[in-house]
Amino acid sequence: MSRPLRFITVILYILVATYGCFSSWLYGTRFFLYFTNLGNLYCLGLMVNELVRLIRRKPISLPLMQWEFGGLISILVIGAVYNFLLGDPTSAAYWANKPSVCLHLITPILYAIYFLATRPVRKVTVGGIQCSILLPYLYIAFIYSRHLITGDQWFPYFFLDINRIGWIGAFCWVIALTIIFVLTGIIFIYLGKRRSRVGKR
Repeated sequence: MSRPLRFITVILYILVATYGCFSSWLYGTRFFLYFTNLGNLYCLGLMVNELVRLIRRKPISLPLMQWEFGGLISILVIGAVYNFLLGDPTSAAYWANKPSVCLHLITPILYAIYFLATRPVRKVTVGGIQCSILLPYLYIAFIYSRHLITGDQWFPYFFLDINRIGWIGAFCWVIALTIIFVLTGIIFIYLGKRRSRVGKR
């Protein structure tokens, strides 16, 4: 990806993510309880850092790329879970909710395109997988700590709602989502290494 196109993609991502996050924040005080919002804020921070890095022409370090890879897996899972489990892209209501479309569809696509076009995925190690797992685990710890401390019985997602599915049900969902995160990461790393080998032939 050329340098001008990198600038355009990064700035577009920042604008779309900022609009989506700000609009969602206006809906109420539970903004920070949704992994969608936190994941997008995380990736937004990474892209702001990328813009600064582009301006200063600084090379990316491997540790930073590992965390960016964690952001890639998180935001792709956010898009997949919402579009296949929670939302209905075939309905008019889905497309009428512009902030939701921004955070569940456009930002995952933009982030994935930018990362895959500008990062040597073949260099991502198991550390990238660990980063991709750590982010949702920190979120889950935050949600249940809040529940235990405040006694609030409201949960942002059905697969975390222990009032509906119990602790065992929530645990099973966490394990299932962990597997999804890990497998997604492994697939991207494998494809990156395979593409590298093919390119050398």
